[in-house]
Parts: sequence; structure tokens; C-alpha cells
Amino acid sequence: MPFSAVFASLWRHRFGFFFWLGSCSVLFLVYGLYGLLWGPAIYAALLNTFLAAGLWAYAFFRERRDLLCLKNAADQIPYLPPLPENDSWEKAYKNLALALEAYCHDTLSYANQEQEHSAQYYTLWSHQIKTPIAAMRLLLQENNNRYAFEQELFKTEQYVDMVLQYQRLGSPSKDLVLKEYLLEDLVRQAARRVSILFIHKKIALHLGPIPGKAITDEKWIVFVLEQLFSNAVKYTPSGGKVSVSSDPENPASLIVSDTGIGIRPEDLPRVTEWGYTGCNGRLENRSTGIGLSLCAQTLDMLGHSMRIQSQLGAGTQVFLYFSVK
Repeated sequence: MPFSAVFASLWRHRFGFFFWLGSCSVLFLVYGLYGLLWGPAIYAALLNTFLAAGLWAYAFFRERRDLLCLKNAADQIPYLPPLPENDSWEKAYKNLALALEAYCHDTLSYANQEQEHSAQYYTLWSHQIKTPIAAMRLLLQENNNRYAFEQELFKTEQYVDMVLQYQRLGSPSKDLVLKEYLLEDLVRQAARRVSILFIHKKIALHLGPIPGKAITDEKWIVFVLEQLFSNAVKYTPSGGKVSVSSDPENPASLIVSDTGIGIRPEDLPRVTEWGYTGCNGRLENRSTGIGLSLCAQTLDMLGHSMRIQSQLGAGTQVFLYFSVK
């Protein structure tokens, strides 16, 4: 038991100490003034001393017990810093209160930010989904272009799937099933789901050697690949090409390349920021700036990483690096 804790406890109970000292002094003063025998005075003073010491010891060990309980409770809360061992009760309580206040402030700021993101996203999504719905209504009236109708229906399904994935990202349970998959199988699955976009725009999809495997979640990674394919088709002119291959030096990787319009250098560092559309998004007037952000969040959740490089007018390459353990 550190002496600093004993001294701190004595200082906190200094008024009791002064009361004990004063009472003993008055007792001896009275006995001295009246010339009484000192035996009863010494006996009363000793009794008073033992009583004061007992009360102080009880208060001291009770404070130590409560302080240890407080520190044990703080250690079980992962977001709180550990409390120093030599802290007094008041200081430990103050540190814990400050830590809780900081945590509540950070939690509230995060909740407000998420609420703002959600409001922005659902506003954009509600306007965005109106376009394919209106297009399907017109195509139903004309009844002469099945492929165009299927494309608009696919866009609607994509928007619905995107909002579902957005909701799952914000939930405590993200429904993860981590298994080892062949990367080529995942690429082919995503390519089949977006094939109508390639067909409608007459864009070729070339699959290079993809020998690697990765431990990932099938549903989430196919969602990421669909987003990358959709972006590649959106910003690649008709007759262009999208290629998928692996890095020869890292089989647990994918490289999605296109021959599209590319990304401006000043936009490239910010393309995964929430709601950032960049110059290409403003030109297309259909971008929400959310697809790549969801991809980055999904890959981070799965323990994977993404890197993007692009040359304006020459195309874009997206590098995905997967976990193998």
C-alpha cells in the first residue's frame, strides 16, 4: 500500500484530526487548570485516540475498496483509458468523469455525422431512383425496347441493393461469412450480374489470369466488384474495354482497368470521400459520390485495401488487395 495514499487520506480527513487534537488539548487543559489527577485524562485521551484511529482506518479502507471497484469497472470499458494506480478517490472519479464526457462527446459527434450522412444519402437516393422508374414507365408505353427496359430495371435493382448494403454497414451485425474463395469465381459472379450494362453500351470485358484465392465475404466483395464495374462502364465510351487481372507479384489481388475518361489528379485523392463527386460526377450529373465510399468502407471492414490510379483521358485502374489469413 503506497504511503502517498495514506497521506492523501489523512489530508482528506484533516478536519477530523484537528477535532481530535483540539478535544485532547481541551481535556488536558481542564485537568491541568483544576489540578486533577492525570490518570483519567490520559485514559480518556487514549480512548479518544483509538476511536479516532479506528474511524479513520475504516474510512481509509472503504475508500480503497471503492477506488479499486471504480478502477476495475473502468478497466472493463474498452473506450476508457486506464486509471493510474496512485490516484486518490476524487482524482480517479474526476478522470473517469472526464473520460466518460469525452466518450459521450465523441459518440454524439459521430451520431450527428452519421445522421447527416444518412439524410444526404437518402435524399440523393430518392432523387436518383426516380430516373430509372420514369424511364421504365416511358419504355412500357413504347413497348419496343426490351434491352433498354432491362437496363433501367437493373439500375433500379442496383440502387435498392446499394441502400441495403449502406444500412448493413451501419448495423452492429454485418452478417459476415468469411471463407476462402477463388477470386476468379467472384469476378465472374459480379460480371454476370452487371453484364447487361456491358451489352447495352457495347463495352468488352476482358478477364486476364486470376489464379489467387482470398479469405473474404462473398456477398460484400461481389457488391464492391459490381460498383467498380458499374463505374467503369459509366465513364467508358461505347466500344471501350474493361479488364480484370491479378498482380503477378501478389496473386491475392485484383486490378480493374478501363479505357474511360480517367480522373483528374486533383480529384483522385478524394474519390473515396463521402459525397465527393469530382469533375466527372458533375459532368455526368448522375453521380452521388457514395459508391466508392461504400466500397472503401466495405473493404476496410473486411480487412482488405484499395488503391486507385488514373490518367485523364487514358483510363483508370483500381487495385484491390485481399487477406489470405
